[in-house]
Amino acid sequence: MSKAPPVLERKVIHTGTVFIKAGEENSRAYLIQVGQIRSFIIQDERKIEIAQHGPGTIIGEVCLVMDDPINISYEALVDTTVAMITRQDFMKKLQRTDNMVKTVLDQLVTKLIAQDKEDMERALKSADIDPDAHKFVRALVEGMAPGKREKYESVLLPHMNRLILAIRDIKATEGRI
Repeated sequence: MSKAPPVLERKVIHTGTVFIKAGEENSRAYLIQVGQIRSFIIQDERKIEIAQHGPGTIIGEVCLVMDDPINISYEALVDTTVAMITRQDFMKKLQRTDNMVKTVLDQLVTKLIAQDKEDMERALKSADIDPDAHKFVRALVEGMAPGKREKYESVLLPHMNRLILAIRDIKATEGRI
């Protein structure tokens, strides 16, 4: 008789709850089953969104293999149900895996950490863009495929930002004349 796989513990995270905090150690990953989570960083007392994550996404996965504090915070945008994966359970399964899989996993973790850094840098750069520029460019690229949309946003945002700031400068100058 085969042994049934363990059932993952489920948890509801309520809207607005920050359940993973940057700088703290975390020994769990979370599989989002229902709801929406946002990842963010805090800089100069501003909450800067990195991404939003929906059902089927696993967040905090690097914490399953690393003891380092996490660099990104996560909060529920709506009431969200997650299944929790503990480091202890993950490591038990990993011990039964051959060395090639462990080597591949090490490489994937390294790439995930680099990707997180890139995502944080992109979010910080984007946070310096005027909110009206974001709104205008999002309206322009609405309906495009995600990869194409991101490419166009990254090209258009700096130009739209400069245009909006220039228009505001002109209006401010007119007010002083």
